[in-house]
Amino acid sequence: MPDVPKTIGAAGALGVGATVRGTVALVERPEDAEIIVVNTCGFIGEAKKESIETIFEMASHKESGSCQKLVVAGCLSQRHPAELAAEMPEVDHFLGSSDMLGLRAVLSGKAERMLVGDPASWLIRSTDPRSVSTGKASAYVKIAEGCNRSCSFCVIPALRGKQRSRTADDIVREVEMLAQGGAFEINLVSQDTIAYGRDLPAGERSCDGSAFSTCTRRR
Repeated sequence: MPDVPKTIGAAGALGVGATVRGTVALVERPEDAEIIVVNTCGFIGEAKKESIETIFEMASHKESGSCQKLVVAGCLSQRHPAELAAEMPEVDHFLGSSDMLGLRAVLSGKAERMLVGDPASWLIRSTDPRSVSTGKASAYVKIAEGCNRSCSFCVIPALRGKQRSRTADDIVREVEMLAQGGAFEINLVSQDTIAYGRDLPAGERSCDGSAFSTCTRRR
């Protein structure tokens, strides 16, 4: 294996860039990858089917390509960890919906097979490593994780945990870093964006004493 291992994010690569910056070379084609990461969705039937098909497709590169490790991450792993582990011996490691930083242990070669943890135990911070996969001009910024609603049709609280909002100051720090890197369009996203800040003390919902919305316009 070369000094710098290669990896690819398949079926959604959002979490890969948050983990591997500076430690691996990202490649476009799965057949060139030594470590393949499949970031799955477990929300609706069609998405689960697509994720499973992609896992098996990527597993074929362990026979015909350069792949030495296959990692399955995301909501499908979070929702069905035991079933996937039993039915997919081709997969070397499983990460849950909030376990992408565990990819570091996988890359070091010191990780257990099952790395699915508590989805409520993690919230992204401006200090976490990140690589923007959408190009320099535009970037997504996660302002919260989880959801407090109990909709009968939705499994997000089970997959992502209760609402956990980042402080406005931390969000602005990340936006400032992205702007310094050339971004001029920032998209704020979360599972329940309109509920942002309801779980925070009043003083942490604003930046430098001003309302968060005013702060984002000013900055």
